[in-house]
Amino acid sequence: MEMQIIFILALGTIMSDNGAAQSIDLENWMRDLPEQLKNIPLIYLAIPGSHDSMTYGITRNSSLAPDAEPVLKRLYPLFQGTILRWTITQAIDALQQLLIGIRYFDLRLATKTGVDQFFFTHGMYAGEISQPLNQVKEYVEQHPHEVVILDFQHFYGFSTEDHQKLIRYVLNLFGPQLVPRQPDLNGVTLNSLQRLRQQVIVVYRHPSVLSTGEFWQPQMLPSPWPRQDSIRGLLEFLKNVKRHPGMGFVHQAVLTPTPGFIIFRWISSLRERCAKPVRNEIYPRLAEFSPGRPTDRDGMTPVNVIIADFVEMNDAIFSKSVIHLNMKLLRKTDSITHTYG
Repeated sequence: MEMQIIFILALGTIMSDNGAAQSIDLENWMRDLPEQLKNIPLIYLAIPGSHDSMTYGITRNSSLAPDAEPVLKRLYPLFQGTILRWTITQAIDALQQLLIGIRYFDLRLATKTGVDQFFFTHGMYAGEISQPLNQVKEYVEQHPHEVVILDFQHFYGFSTEDHQKLIRYVLNLFGPQLVPRQPDLNGVTLNSLQRLRQQVIVVYRHPSVLSTGEFWQPQMLPSPWPRQDSIRGLLEFLKNVKRHPGMGFVHQAVLTPTPGFIIFRWISSLRERCAKPVRNEIYPRLAEFSPGRPTDRDGMTPVNVIIADFVEMNDAIFSKSVIHLNMKLLRKTDSITHTYG
C-alpha cells in the first residue's frame, strides 16, 4: 500500500479520503486543502520544508564561511570541488521551492569581513539574503492563501548590532504580513491567518528575538538535530522523538555526514550518499506518520514540519508525500471541529 501511495504521488496526484485520485497543485496546496483542515492549528498540519534551504547559492566562486569546520579549512585549497559536493543540499532557488510546495525554510546566516551585508551559509558562503527573501515576499503577495515559515536557525559572526540590523530588515520587508508571537498557537489556522492577511512566520533562534513581538521564539518550533549517518538510525530518531502538544515541531529527515563518512566516499556527493538513500528508504515510510495533536499515548509523535535535502528530486515526491499526510486528518471529520475548535 505504501508503494502504491508513493507511485500515485509521483504522478502528481493524491488520494482523497474516499479513495479517489485528485491532482495536487503544489503552488497553491494550502489554498486547496479541504475546509475542515484550514480550521486546524497550523502546528498540527503536515508541512514540507527544505533543509539548509539556500545552499543552492554556493558556487565555485564561494569562499569558506565562519561556520566551516577546521577540516574544511585545511582541505579546501586542494579539494574545492569535493567540498562543494558535500556542502550543497538544495538545487533550486527559493521561488522554485515555493512553487513545488515547500513552505518552511531552514536559514543559516553569516557576516563577511568588510561587507555590510548578510549571507546564507553552510560551511561556504552562499548568496546574499535579499534576493531569496524578496522572492518569498513576492510569492506570498501573489498567493494570499499560502503561509511560509522562515526559520533563522544559526548566526555566524553576528554582533548585537548585526542582529538588530537583520531584525529591522525583516520587519521592514514583511511588515503586516508577519504572524506575531502569541501565547496560544491553537488559534493560528490557515483560515484565521487568511482573514488577518498574515502569511509569514519568522522563527528567530537568538535572544534578540525578545526585542520584537513579531518573531516566534525557538521553543515554539523545536527542531532537534538527528545527527545520524545511517538510515536505520535516522528512522529510529524520527519515530521516537517527542514534542510538546502546544507547540510546533520540525522533523529533520536528513542524514548528517561526519568527516569519517565523507572520507570513504570522497568522490561522491551529499546528494548521492545522503539525499537519495533518504528518498529511497525514508520517503516510502512517511506514510506511517500522521499529523495532528500529540497525546500522552504511546506511539509515533505526530508530524508538523518535515524537512529534507534536494526537495526537487523525482518531481517533488517529497512535498507530495508530506502534503498527502494531511488527508489522514479527514478520517476523523466528525471530531475535527470539537478537537481543534
